[in-house]
Amino acid sequence: MDRRKWGLTAVLVSSLLAAHAGLAADAYADTVAHGPVPIADFIRQPDFSKVTISPDGHYLATLVPQPDNPYGNLICIVDVGTGKILHVLRSGRSMLVSDYLWASDSRIIATVAIQYGGLDTPTPTGELFAINADGSDAIDLFGYRAGSMQTGSMIPVLQRRDAYAEPLGVDPVAENKILIATNDFTLSREGSYTSAEVLDVRNGRTVSQGASPVRNAKLIADHAGLVRVAYADNDYAGDVVWLRASANDAWTVLNDPAKTGIEFVPIGFNRDNSKLYVRVAHGDRPDAIELLDIASNTFRRLYQGAFANPGTLLPTADGLDYYAVITQDGQQKLFYLDDDSLEARLSKALAANFPGQLAYFSSFTRDGKHAVVTVVSDRNPGDYYLFDLGTHNARHLFSAMPWIDPKQMRPMQPIAFTTRDDLLLHGFLTLPAGHPPFPMIVLPHGGPHGIADEWRFDPEVQLFANRGYAVLQINYRGSGGYGSNFISRGFRQWGLSMQDDLTDATKWAIQQGYADAKRICIYGASYGGYAALEGAVREPDLYRCAIGYDGVYDLRVQLSRSDTEQTDRGDAYLKLALGSDPDDLLRRSPLSGVSRIKADILLIHGGEDPRAPFKNFQELVKALQQSGKHVETLVEPAEGHGFFLPQHKEEAYEKIVEFIDRHIGSNTMTSSNQGSPDTSP
Repeated sequence: MDRRKWGLTAVLVSSLLAAHAGLAADAYADTVAHGPVPIADFIRQPDFSKVTISPDGHYLATLVPQPDNPYGNLICIVDVGTGKILHVLRSGRSMLVSDYLWASDSRIIATVAIQYGGLDTPTPTGELFAINADGSDAIDLFGYRAGSMQTGSMIPVLQRRDAYAEPLGVDPVAENKILIATNDFTLSREGSYTSAEVLDVRNGRTVSQGASPVRNAKLIADHAGLVRVAYADNDYAGDVVWLRASANDAWTVLNDPAKTGIEFVPIGFNRDNSKLYVRVAHGDRPDAIELLDIASNTFRRLYQGAFANPGTLLPTADGLDYYAVITQDGQQKLFYLDDDSLEARLSKALAANFPGQLAYFSSFTRDGKHAVVTVVSDRNPGDYYLFDLGTHNARHLFSAMPWIDPKQMRPMQPIAFTTRDDLLLHGFLTLPAGHPPFPMIVLPHGGPHGIADEWRFDPEVQLFANRGYAVLQINYRGSGGYGSNFISRGFRQWGLSMQDDLTDATKWAIQQGYADAKRICIYGASYGGYAALEGAVREPDLYRCAIGYDGVYDLRVQLSRSDTEQTDRGDAYLKLALGSDPDDLLRRSPLSGVSRIKADILLIHGGEDPRAPFKNFQELVKALQQSGKHVETLVEPAEGHGFFLPQHKEEAYEKIVEFIDRHIGSNTMTSSNQGSPDTSP
C-alpha cells in the first residue's frame, strides 16, 4: 500500500503544529542516538483523530489538538481534491470538542466538554453546537447556553434546555435533521427518562418522538428515522428490551431476561428493518452476534469467538446494514458477515497490504464511492487513508502520532494460562528487546467489571517496554470480554480470587522464564491501584514495589463517598460488585493489611477525584507512615480520576519510571542485549 504523504499532513503540521512537530523530530533524533523514547512522546495527544469524510465526499474533517492549550482543540476541514486546509473550527479556550458528526454535506454537529473552576479534567456538558464547514452559521444548538436572539429581532431562535443530549447514530434522518436522545438534568438518584427528538440542525427546533418506557434507557432508531427500541439495566439484573412499531404506539417488552432466561443487548436494525442485530450472552461461552427476527422472535447466530466476546460491528457503505465484526480473540481481526459483499471483498484486499495490523473502513461517502480507512495495531497508533472503492486506489492522509516509530515499539503477545482453581485466563505479555528473564511490571486494568485489556497500541505499556521492562496484563475474573459468567465470577471477589488471578499470572510468567522473580513491581490505576496495593498485602515476598494511581484502598469509602454511589443504579452495582458488610469490606481493603507490606510504595492521586475519593489516599498514607513503611507520594490537588494536564501526566510518569528503575532497575536500554533476538510467548 502506498503510504506516501498526500501533502496534507505536511500542510496541517506546518500550519498548526509546527512547534510540536519540531520538538517531535528533535526527540526522535535524540531517541535514535541516545536510547529511550522520551516520556512526553507517549503521553502526548495524537495529532489527528476522528477522521471522517463528508457525505458528498468534498471534505475531510479531523480533530487536532490546540498547541499550548490542553483545554481546547480544533476541527480541521480539508478539501479532498487539493488536500488544502479550508477552515479551522476552534472549540474555544476552555472547551474540548469530544465528538462530532456530519449532519449534512457541509454542516457539522459537535458535542463538547468544558473545564470548570479548579478541576483540570473537562466535563461533558450534553450540549450540541452546529457550524458549517466554512465556519459560518455557528450556533449553540442545544443545551443550557442555547437561547440566543435572532439577528435584528428579540425573538429567541432557540430555547434553553437543562438537559443532556447525544446524537443517535451518525447519519441524518432527513435533510438538515438528526435524531437525538435527551435526558433532563436531575438530582434524583433514580435518573431521568430518555426522550427521542428530531433536531433541526439549522435552528435547533425539535420534534418529539416520545419518551422511553423506563428511566436511563438507551434508544435505537430504524433506517426510517423512527426510534423503535429502548433498553435499560437499572438494577444490574440484565438489560430489559422494549419495542414499538412507531412513535405513536405503546412500548411493549421484547425481552425480560428474568422471565426468558435470555440476555441480549440490541445493536441496530438490518436493511429492511425487520430484524435486529443483537449481542447475546451465552453464560460460560463468549457473547455472540445474532440476528433477531422481530416477527417470529427467533435468533440466527452470525458470529461467536473462540474465547472472547465480539467487538464493534462495522456498517456497510450505505449505512443500512453491517458487513463485519472486529474480533477480540487475541489479535484483533475482521470476521465478515457476508463474504461476497463489496465491502468484504475490498476489505480483504486492503488487509493484505497491512499484515499484522487491523485495517477497516471507518467513514463512507453517501454514494459509497469513497471511504476513510483506519489502520491500527499493537505497535501503530493509527494511520488514515482515503480509499476509492471504484479504482481501488488509496492515498495516505495522516499518521495519528507521527513521532512514534512502530519499528521501535514492542509486540503485544496474547497469552493464556490456568489458575489454581482451573479457570482459563487470557491476557497479553509485552517483552522488551533482549533475552529473558526480564524485570517485569504487572499491570492490572481498572474498572474492574466489564472492562478488559485488548490488543491495541497502549502508550503506557510501550513506555515501560521501551525502558526494558516486560509488561504483564491479565484479564482476571470479573473482566469484560469473555462472557457474562466470567464477569459475575468477580462479584464480591475483590481481594480474594480476583487477586489470586494476578498472583497466579505473576508466578506463571516466572515459571515460563519471562520474568526475573527478584525484580517484579505491580502497578495500576483505579481498581488497578487497589489490586497493586492488595498484591503487596497478600504477597509480601512476590513484589519488590507497588504503585497505586488514583486507587481504591478502603472499600467502605466507595459505598459512602464515590460518585458511583450517588445514583440508585450505581449503588446497585457497588453492592453487587463489593457487598455491603462494612467489616468484610475493610478486611478486603489494603488499608487493613498495611502491617504485612514489605514492598516500597508509591501513591499518586488527584485531590478532586470523584470516583476513588481522595480519602482513600489520605487513609492509606497515614496508616503506612504510622506503621513505619516506606511510602512516596505525588498529589495534584486540582486533578480528578486520572490526570488530564500533560505536565501533570509527565510528572507522574517520570515519578513512576524513576521509582521502578530504582527498585527493579533495568539496564536493557544500554546493555549489550539491545537489539538482540526477541523471545515471544
